[in-house]
Amino acid sequence: MARIFLAVALVASFFGLTSCMSDDIDKVNLPTDVAAISDPLIAAVKRGDQKMAEKHIAPAFVDDSRVQFAEMSALLKKAPPLVPALYVPKQETFGPNKDEISVTYIAQDGKKWVSAEIRMYRPERGAFEIEYWDVKEAKEPPPLLAHAKQMRTFTNWLMVAITISALLGLALLIWIVKRRTHLIAPDGVQETRRVASTVRDAD
Repeated sequence: MARIFLAVALVASFFGLTSCMSDDIDKVNLPTDVAAISDPLIAAVKRGDQKMAEKHIAPAFVDDSRVQFAEMSALLKKAPPLVPALYVPKQETFGPNKDEISVTYIAQDGKKWVSAEIRMYRPERGAFEIEYWDVKEAKEPPPLLAHAKQMRTFTNWLMVAITISALLGLALLIWIVKRRTHLIAPDGVQETRRVASTVRDAD
């Protein structure tokens, strides 16, 4: 029984510490066809390679991309390496549309947050194209990242509650089984019987 309660304490401590690590940025695994477009863009902008950056940009956004390129490149050059932290397919009536997605790369630089948002779409039977990208520097993390952290904390504590309930249920089951065994087979008590003896008178 003591071991079960110790397990409960350890589980609660583990998930509690995990929830408190709010400064960590969880890297998301992007689909291969998405990463094949977004990763090279981030690398090209950070290097200042405008020609390479425009390789996968939709024609309608090329002019806007050129206008902002120097400023955005300067922000990425002085920032720590960014990691993909948010992958959001466009929500539609019948579910997420994975042909229109948004990817956000994030890095924390001291008290500042640097984020690069990339919006992409995939033409029918084609490869993804970038229809918008932007780099921002702010004192607070992007709202979607904060929301994702809240969801992670909620999930962690939900797992704590489920695990504790399961362990307590197991402890109760063990107690019931032991109690039932004790009632069915109580401690042995030596039983003594008096033996009646009959003495016959001799004829």
